Amino acid sequence: MLQIERLVRSFGGVRAVDDVSLSVAASELRGLIGPNGAGKSTLFSLVTGHLRPEQGTISFEGRPIEGLRPAARARLGIAITFQTVHLFRGMTTIENVMVGAHSWTHHEFVEAALRLPRHFREEPRIRERARAALAQTRLQEWAETPVESLPLGRQRAVQIARALCGNPKLLLLDEPAAGLRGEERRELSDLLAHLREEGLTMLLVEHDIAFVNRIADRVTVLDVGRVIAEGSPAEVRANKAVIAAYLGSATDDGAVAGR
Repeated sequence: MLQIERLVRSFGGVRAVDDVSLSVAASELRGLIGPNGAGKSTLFSLVTGHLRPEQGTISFEGRPIEGLRPAARARLGIAITFQTVHLFRGMTTIENVMVGAHSWTHHEFVEAALRLPRHFREEPRIRERARAALAQTRLQEWAETPVESLPLGRQRAVQIARALCGNPKLLLLDEPAAGLRGEERRELSDLLAHLREEGLTMLLVEHDIAFVNRIADRVTVLDVGRVIAEGSPAEVRANKAVIAAYLGSATDDGAVAGR
């Protein structure tokens, strides 16, 4: 579904992404890990179109997309949730989720603001899709709840539901477990595993290796902008380069020291 070939992106002469190649198969949950400064967020921004590569290509379902703007990529089916929760206070959970339909609806902001006919025709479809997204993320019980009153774990689930309302083919998740406690992390990992079973393709950036290992089909490891390992969670966990770069230095008996 996603094919990245030899991407390069620099900032001030430093290559944040350095000759990175990566492919994500349909229905796969791919983990992307690495220490701070590894280039994970830059790579995400290149895929979504918020940054342009200096070299290399990005293809989505066989179509080159590196020249497309973010909105055009969203219409093709690429969605993203961010580490920082961005929700609309003063709106209910379902109203926040309905916002995610912007990639496939036809009415524009002025039509919605003025309550023009095309907005009224599309609103039932949007609400129906939003309710389906709430069911996928197990949030039906809080559909009419003011979104700011939800705990952080459910607010992150609302972000995922909003992305699902746009009918994505590929969902990029930028550190969705950041700031969550033990039970919230477990609920999130269960949710992502459920979405993978439903066939949603996902690319997950996360610092918590254990979290990624529980749910990812395959894991790619970046360090100083380059891919240093790729494979199953077990293969990556045993890789000496990963232990040295991400976890700390390996001791003689194979234990991990440092972080």
